[in-house]
Amino acid sequence: MAILSGTGTESYLSPNGLVRPAFEKFAGAWLACFAVMAHGDFANALSLDHVGHASLCGTIGALVALALLMQMDRTINSLQRQMTISAFATFIGDVFAHPSHFPPQWAEPFATAGVSAGIAAVLWFARPLVKNVLRQS
Repeated sequence: MAILSGTGTESYLSPNGLVRPAFEKFAGAWLACFAVMAHGDFANALSLDHVGHASLCGTIGALVALALLMQMDRTINSLQRQMTISAFATFIGDVFAHPSHFPPQWAEPFATAGVSAGIAAVLWFARPLVKNVLRQS
């Protein structure tokens, strides 16, 4: 990273920056939206329509998460904060991405938000484990 030194790139790619959290929130919202939309039938869910809806949900979710993170103190981080941001951003993204597949209208976005919060928790606990494994090898 010596070439990028002084450009501020390191701060954007750090967990306290904005780029890395944006990618993480996009991936979490995309995966949650795709999983909930599939209703367990992943073979038939592999269509461009589902991928497009999940991508829209992930993009809107990442933008909402960035809007929230820009207003917060990014030096403080916690599991509850990550789960709340992920759930809220994914809920908003799913509401705007497509109409609910089952009634009431808020049910599918609510389920998607719960899955996204679970993905944020898994990432929270997996990150130190991966770092530890990488240090030992």
